[in-house]
Amino acid sequence: MWVSNLLGGGSGGAIGRRLNFEVQTFKSDHWVIEDSLATEEEARALATKLLPNRDGVRIVRDFAGVPGKPATETIIFSEMREKKGKTISVQPVEDSPVCTDTRAYLEADSRQTISKLLRQYLEDKALTASELLYNAAEMKRAINFENLIPTAVGRVASIQGKVTGQDVRERRDLIYSSLTDLRTKAEEAQKRVGFSVKQDGFRGALEKVDALCNGDDAEADYLSKVILCRDLVQIRNLLGKVEWLLESAGDAAQNRTAHINIIDTLVADASSFPSVLQDLLGRQPDLATALLRMLDLLEGKFEPTEREMAPPIAKVLSNWLGSGHAPQTWQVVLEGFLRSLRGTTPLARDPDRNRTSFTTIAARLITPAGLFGGARVADALALGYLRFIEQGGGEGRRLSIEGVMGLLPNLRDRALFLAELAGGDVGQREMETVVARLRPLLSTDRDVNQLVGLQVPLKPKMQAMASLYTSVSRSALPDDVRIMLADRVDEIVASYIAQAKVIERLDDPSASLRIRATRLMQFAANDVLSSPKARKMVRDQIVGHLRQPNFDGKFVEGLNTPQEQANALRQFYGLLRQAQFM
Repeated sequence: MWVSNLLGGGSGGAIGRRLNFEVQTFKSDHWVIEDSLATEEEARALATKLLPNRDGVRIVRDFAGVPGKPATETIIFSEMREKKGKTISVQPVEDSPVCTDTRAYLEADSRQTISKLLRQYLEDKALTASELLYNAAEMKRAINFENLIPTAVGRVASIQGKVTGQDVRERRDLIYSSLTDLRTKAEEAQKRVGFSVKQDGFRGALEKVDALCNGDDAEADYLSKVILCRDLVQIRNLLGKVEWLLESAGDAAQNRTAHINIIDTLVADASSFPSVLQDLLGRQPDLATALLRMLDLLEGKFEPTEREMAPPIAKVLSNWLGSGHAPQTWQVVLEGFLRSLRGTTPLARDPDRNRTSFTTIAARLITPAGLFGGARVADALALGYLRFIEQGGGEGRRLSIEGVMGLLPNLRDRALFLAELAGGDVGQREMETVVARLRPLLSTDRDVNQLVGLQVPLKPKMQAMASLYTSVSRSALPDDVRIMLADRVDEIVASYIAQAKVIERLDDPSASLRIRATRLMQFAANDVLSSPKARKMVRDQIVGHLRQPNFDGKFVEGLNTPQEQANALRQFYGLLRQAQFM
């Protein structure tokens, strides 16, 4: 698995030594330090071990010398591995979207299928799926490369034929026809656009495209990708493509939405390669740390550290992902996270820390706002737990469900996990177990404090219950179970609001009407209160205030200027609209 390559290479024992032997390996166009050892014998042993799987290995003798003077470095061994002809094959895929017209081949799910099928070819040539689809020359090279495209088309036609009921040969001919159309369209587009991003800059080039297309948004989107891919094919490094795209686009806020979507498409294709995610994260000590850092990347929190040696573009990409401007890239990075979470690679170097690491990841994923990533993450957690048990099949799945629940001490979190799991493959296969475990968690004698915890403050407590209600009510549970359990969560929340006198505490008569009404409205926000009965209780209280004579006048009492009064009313009525009370 790709993330096994994220394990850090350096040893802390080198610190303080005056004589070190660095073992370096050749990667693409530069040398990378694998380890720093105390003796030449150790270094040569490691070099011998690494050479069969690296393009080249060398040993650098590093002597600190006299204090105050620069260290001396001497290459005492260097050997490049003779490159053998790579066998490039088509990779297996379990499913494939059925494209009913040529344009559908350019959509995200189709491009990701192409990336998976042709992974070895694309990595070898440092190309992305979009570059194949929008650059006629690269498409021609791929078509003429050995038996690559016929094999890929045959494999996809077989999968799709089972879905559509079409004869495989008929489906294959339709795919070939679409590929011909795409190549012809790309050739014609190349002739129409003689300008480039390198010549005119990102905004300048895309503005020229917009002018050329005269309001045809679909054609402008296509031609923009053609000129961007024409420059991209010149960059023979997948991470370099991500860097060039983000640096060329600059500040997303200054670009049109259509232009941001174009960049998102192309960055998503480059980011779909495991090697690119590995390079973005830099050097990580173990898989668990790498997965947590991937979550930082997705949430817009990634700050590269000196130890990691992650490229500066990682922070730029993280900010972009966190801003919500890159839904396709976000999904691609999430898929990389899920692929590793549900795999079998150990999470930590120390086997005793594997389960602890898994618990840490699970706790990070389950928040008051819900389960990060929803059903797909719940499914990956259940599959990932299989690394700790010997049983397979149905028994293994059931034990993994129990195992994940056992890592979650909070009853609400267990219920949330099960509700989301119902929408995943594991949950669908083991629905009887999911329902059997969920019913007692949400039994009629439960209350909010039992589910969430007595010491949790009011707002996160209500957020936790709101996200639980949303997950249950929208889940893939059997309809009768889903409706019954959603009503039960609603009743639990409503009972808590009444028994804890939450509304009375928020609507304190000693406070001004503005403070009382605003508190109630903030409490009624969808992320804090989502269950119908509970929302009705708060809504009725607010409507009672609104119906009193001269509400607006009383609301702005104490505010001195007309501007302050107007702003306060505008914000309050904005909250009313947000809560859908107007």
